Amino acid sequence: MACEAFVLVNVTGDHTKSVYKTITRMEGVKAAFMVTGVYDLIVHITAKDMNHLGDMILSNIRAVDGVTQTMTCLVLSPPSAPG
Repeated sequence: MACEAFVLVNVTGDHTKSVYKTITRMEGVKAAFMVTGVYDLIVHITAKDMNHLGDMILSNIRAVDGVTQTMTCLVLSPPSAPG
C-alpha cells in the first residue's frame, strides 16, 4: 500500500542549501522546502510501502552529509479540497 510522509530535517552549520539540493533530486520526493523555526527543511515523500519509506529515510535522507536529525510525520488522510 502506498504511503506518504513529511520528514522534518535538521541540518548542521551552513549545509542547508546543499542538503536541500541533494534531497530534491531523490526518487520519491514530491516537494522540499527550506523553512525557518526548529527544523531547517520539510520534505514531502511518497513510497510504495512502509519498508520503502523506511529505506528512503534511513538510507537516503539521513545519509546526506550535513543531516543531523529527522522527524517523520506519516500522512493519515488524503489532501482536502480547498475552500
